[in-house]
Amino acid sequence: MPSDASTDSDSRAQPQDWRARTQRSVVQLVGWVGAYVLLAGGSYACLARSVVGGVALAVLAGVVLVRVFILQHDCAHRSLFQRPLTNDRVGLVLGLLTLAPHAYWRAMHLVHHSSSGDLDRRGVGDIVTMTAREYLALKPSERLRYRLYRHPAVLLGVGPIFQFMLRFRMPGIVPKERGPERRSILVTNLALLAVHLAFLGLGDWPRWLGVHLLITQVAAGLGIWLFYVQHQVEQPYWVPRAQWSLKGSALQGSSHLRLPRALEWLFGAINLHHVHHLKPQVPNYLLRDYMEQHGLAEEGVKLGLRESLLAFRLKVYDEATGRMTGFPPVPAVQGSPPLTASPSVEPSGHLGRLLTFSGEER
Repeated sequence: MPSDASTDSDSRAQPQDWRARTQRSVVQLVGWVGAYVLLAGGSYACLARSVVGGVALAVLAGVVLVRVFILQHDCAHRSLFQRPLTNDRVGLVLGLLTLAPHAYWRAMHLVHHSSSGDLDRRGVGDIVTMTAREYLALKPSERLRYRLYRHPAVLLGVGPIFQFMLRFRMPGIVPKERGPERRSILVTNLALLAVHLAFLGLGDWPRWLGVHLLITQVAAGLGIWLFYVQHQVEQPYWVPRAQWSLKGSALQGSSHLRLPRALEWLFGAINLHHVHHLKPQVPNYLLRDYMEQHGLAEEGVKLGLRESLLAFRLKVYDEATGRMTGFPPVPAVQGSPPLTASPSVEPSGHLGRLLTFSGEER
């Protein structure tokens, strides 16, 4: 079991060598952002001469962009640098590369941390998950919509392009009172517009668009796979609000995806997701050290690569058995309505309250 130190409310209260951490953070930023820019630019240039070479470089750029997103993720938790404002500014710049408006994505992600595994507060920053009872109470057209949403081809194929290229471009998805989140979408949109106009005027825009789409597909597909398996497990942690706890959500409801060390390094140790949910203020390069120092190596829902792929068979949460299952058979006569509202309708009007509850908005 983890030591008491692993359940402290905030790792910021512990002594930190911020100078050394800042140096490591800067090295990561320069290295990974530089690698991404070189690979993306190389793909664009190479594609004019070799389709195979251009595509290969774009795929590599997409993989590297996952790590850039991990750095933005650390900025969202304000763990990459000591000053919150520095994290926010760096995150804003990284969001221009990942296509995820930083303030908006940060807000969604903090809600995810404060409600992951809570049956009564689903729908913000999560993979939409219904209970078996909720699924059976849907109309046929609604069941079809949910079945399509949960299909791997949508989650890993259509979904990433829709989410990062289209939905993240819409300020209307944010309540009007959430000014910083709406502005982050507008700023990201303006930056993307400027880049595309530059290629329209000075370069080969169709070639750039092809490279951009391929990079986004690879990066977002990998990222959604990593995000999906972090909580979609056969024996999950789903409890009513009154029984929910941060420690339970982290150690019982977050995965410990056992990857080869090379992949763990490449993905910024986000596979140690149980540690991240327990201590979101720990940056990516310290997660393994923290896990080993606090006896967390045997905690979390342990998965291998094979189990992470099989997790896509899981569709609904069966409250009767406490397990995730495939789609239940629909009876000839429909059952009673669900006790809770369908999470397919995002409760955006409650964003401010949920963010306040998350405890990380400051």
